[in-house]
Amino acid sequence: MGLLQAIMMIVLVSGMMLITLKYASISSKHTADSYVKEQAELYLNSSIEKALLEISSYDRKSNNDCYKVFSDSNSSRGKKFSVRIDIETYYLLDGSADAGYCGSTLTTDIETPESHGMVMMKVEVNATVDGVLTTRILRRTLQRP
Repeated sequence: MGLLQAIMMIVLVSGMMLITLKYASISSKHTADSYVKEQAELYLNSSIEKALLEISSYDRKSNNDCYKVFSDSNSSRGKKFSVRIDIETYYLLDGSADAGYCGSTLTTDIETPESHGMVMMKVEVNATVDGVLTTRILRRTLQRP
C-alpha cells in the first residue's frame, strides 16, 4: 500500500512539474516575441528616417521622376528585418516644377506652402527569426522630407 502511495505521489509531482515547464516555455516565447516586435518597431522608425533622407537627396530634375520605393534589410544573430516603403502621394504646391516630374498619379496638388513636399508612405516591416516570420508591421505615415 505504501509503495502504491509513493508511486501516486511521484506521478502527481511529475505532472505538476510538466505543467510548470509548459508555462515557463510559453512565458519565454512571449518575452522573445515581444523583444523582436520592439526591435521591428525601432527598425521601422529608423527606416522611415533613412527613406526621408533618400527622398530629400533624390534629384527629381536629373532623373525626371520622383522617388517611389525604398527597401532595405538587416540581419544579425538569426534575426532578419526587412522593410519596404512605398511612396503613395507627394503633396506639392499647385504649379510647382516638382509636380511635373512626379506625374499626376503620384502627386496631389495643394495650395498651402506649409505642406509643400509632404509624402504619404506605406511602410511594411517583416521580422523573421531562424527563417520563420514572427512579426509583420504595417504603417501609413505622413512625413516631411
